[in-house]
Amino acid sequence: MTNSRIVTVAYVIFGLLAGFFLEHVLLSAFGLFSATQPLTTTLFALPLGPGEPKDFAWATIIGLALSAAGFIYASRHAATRTFSEEIAAELRKVTWPSLEETRAATVAVIVASLIAACLLGLFDVFWQFLTDKIQNPTL
Repeated sequence: MTNSRIVTVAYVIFGLLAGFFLEHVLLSAFGLFSATQPLTTTLFALPLGPGEPKDFAWATIIGLALSAAGFIYASRHAATRTFSEEIAAELRKVTWPSLEETRAATVAVIVASLIAACLLGLFDVFWQFLTDKIQNPTL
């Protein structure tokens, strides 16, 4: 897969995610004002997978249209396209860790976090005890 295709696929995925995010933002914003509440009513529903169908309102269409406009602008703008392709080229040069290296690093981080949590908990208990003794020596 070429860098240009990777960038195009990334733009499409990001555009769809941004569109559905904008849908929720617009639904919340349109729901606040009585004049814009008709934009939150369901126009139609599509079964996009198992479970309940996805409701499409005007907010959904506006959100997807705004993200489509952003996608078209980003894919046609030469500077943005070149920058994105350079990022894809650099990411191809990265040497990614193996599964075993990732597991070992994850275990090390979890163990270090647990040790730090225990130490901080002990410090907290000690300082609580010390401040209680200072404030009320009869305890």
